[in-house]
Amino acid sequence: MDLMLNDTQEMIRDGARRFLADLLDPDTVREAEASADGANAEIWAQMAELGWTALALPTDLGGGGAGLADLCVLAEELGRAAASTPLVATAGFAATFLTAVEPTALSRDLLSTLATSGAVITPALIDAVGRDERSASSSVLSETDAGVTISGAKAMVPYASVAQVLLVSLTTSNGESAVVAVGRDAPGVSWTRHGATGGDPLFHVEFDNVGVPADNVLARDRAAERAIDAGLDAATVLATAEAVGCCEGMIRLASEHASSRQQFGKVIGSYQAVSHRLADMRINTDACRLLAAETAWMLDQGRDATLEVAGTKVFANEVIVDMVHAAHTVHGAIGYTTEYDLQLYTRRARAFCLSHGDTDAQTERAAVALGL
Repeated sequence: MDLMLNDTQEMIRDGARRFLADLLDPDTVREAEASADGANAEIWAQMAELGWTALALPTDLGGGGAGLADLCVLAEELGRAAASTPLVATAGFAATFLTAVEPTALSRDLLSTLATSGAVITPALIDAVGRDERSASSSVLSETDAGVTISGAKAMVPYASVAQVLLVSLTTSNGESAVVAVGRDAPGVSWTRHGATGGDPLFHVEFDNVGVPADNVLARDRAAERAIDAGLDAATVLATAEAVGCCEGMIRLASEHASSRQQFGKVIGSYQAVSHRLADMRINTDACRLLAAETAWMLDQGRDATLEVAGTKVFANEVIVDMVHAAHTVHGAIGYTTEYDLQLYTRRARAFCLSHGDTDAQTERAAVALGL
């Protein structure tokens, strides 16, 4: 296992960095956050034209045939630019989930749509009264002669207002798990945006007796749970890579500030109390990157990486919280102002620590996998 970037990954990194430097600056990031959808549609559309949104999809469906490890390189650059895109939700969860389910005409059509049009397909997994993405759903799937009917509500749905399709987790009348593809514009679907502080826009979505064809049920029972797990594992690793990019942004700003801000006649970076914090930020960022790369490699090899995914997320949760505190400590009061760019990174980093399984949830998952 070689965790150094290969030639293809270096090309992805360099191309993405140039692309984002040309099209995205802090003011553009702020404008996207303040918009009704909370996303930059232009950036996503151009990423789709470049084939980045389909980078890890199979070549027979029009994708790039790359792996999750390659996609992580792109995600890190998006985090470095504080970009708000549905890459984790769509290329991470949705693509992996749709590949993991038993192939159907609909699942192949959705994968082909992802590969060729840059469509946004997003997971709707967390119940309005639920704990996390893996908790049993109280939203109900009812069977009818005309198809199936969905009732319930989902919280923290990323990019719901721009998604073409929602992948909704449900419970059937006999207590089985199920996942259904629901068009965002289907009658009975409504959404309101949460007041989230992170970079990704999150929505509360209501399903009021939404009728869809029976073929829209993509998976049931254990098959649905396994596919959800596969999608969440990929999304968690991809989100970690994106968070590493945010950490790089924090390091850059903190280092620049420490190199220019003077106190007691010297730049503050010359004091050990500051330089040691910056050194710790670098060490922890590199450690998160290596853990994410190793876990992505294991998933690309088709190995069971339950423990590695959980361990990577727990470690990243813990050290990224410390890095956020360190970055703000180095900056002092100015780092807390919305006019200053640091908060674009630290808000996203803190949101990451609470999404895709917080420390308690991931520790519990690791314990179950170990049989404890």
